[in-house]
Amino acid sequence: MYKREKSIQLKTSASLLYNNLSIYSVPQKNIVSYAVVHKSAVNIATSSSDTANIHHREVHCKEASNSSNSLILQAKFCELSSRTLLVICSQKGLQMFEPDGSAMVFWHALAGSDSKNGIIFTRGIAAIHENYIAVGASSGIILIFSIPSRGTNVALQEMPTGHNCMVLDLASEGSTLASCDDSGTIILWQSGQRFKTTLRINGSGMACTSLCLSGNSVIGGFGSGHIRIFNSTTGNMQTEICAHTKWINAIDIAPESNLLLTSSEDSFVRLWSLQEDSKNVKVNNEFSESVTDLQICGAKFLNQSGTSFAVTGYDSCEVILYSQKC
Repeated sequence: MYKREKSIQLKTSASLLYNNLSIYSVPQKNIVSYAVVHKSAVNIATSSSDTANIHHREVHCKEASNSSNSLILQAKFCELSSRTLLVICSQKGLQMFEPDGSAMVFWHALAGSDSKNGIIFTRGIAAIHENYIAVGASSGIILIFSIPSRGTNVALQEMPTGHNCMVLDLASEGSTLASCDDSGTIILWQSGQRFKTTLRINGSGMACTSLCLSGNSVIGGFGSGHIRIFNSTTGNMQTEICAHTKWINAIDIAPESNLLLTSSEDSFVRLWSLQEDSKNVKVNNEFSESVTDLQICGAKFLNQSGTSFAVTGYDSCEVILYSQKC
């Protein structure tokens, strides 16, 4: 169903982190940017759609004192209605850059009061509605930022609470935000002048590492290797898949085709078709491939139809591309 294409070469390898790949496509300019974290730097490889020309840039996340680099835990392109920003989460806080990494727009440092058990970091990033960016924190709070259409006047709007342990990932669809944590708990929020909790799905103690929203479903990837699909209104689990044998590090959804992409440290990348009815979600495995000798740490569709996708792996300097066979 899919075939492996020519890879995108990175300057440095990928760190072993959840969701360690973000993609920003600009069809008007015929370019695609790939962002991958390596220790205290984000590697951005920007290529033409045929991968013939590749431009590289490294973005470093420095502490406020500018004396040393901070370890990065996630980087993600956030596409809003009026602009796109590259958001970088680290051990000290978060930074926002122009999408090419050329200029920093905003820096938010976490205070000592934001720690839990002496641990401080941010992880989990989502663009919501037209002008909000949400970032999760190790204390369990979510930082909601209001983003201007241009300029650097980014404002911290609020810090909703609900998680009792570290936030691991965020996802959004329209005005709905979903968050998950280290205990497997998933919370849905409705955006507005104040973000309100609309649903809480209590976890069983196994970390939920990656989230997607699709129609009336909330999809979570778990450290146990399971994919669980919940109804976004009732919170009832509609489907559970024993998808992988090791930790799931990334999932993604192609909204036009209802294809779900999952990847794991077990080296497998898999695609599943989803069919939703009134009570359940029927799932079929459409593609499965082992990427030899690779602990996969990132996976993303390149388009909304799901005709191509990319994966990254720990200690690998490649972004591996797959496309649908003709």
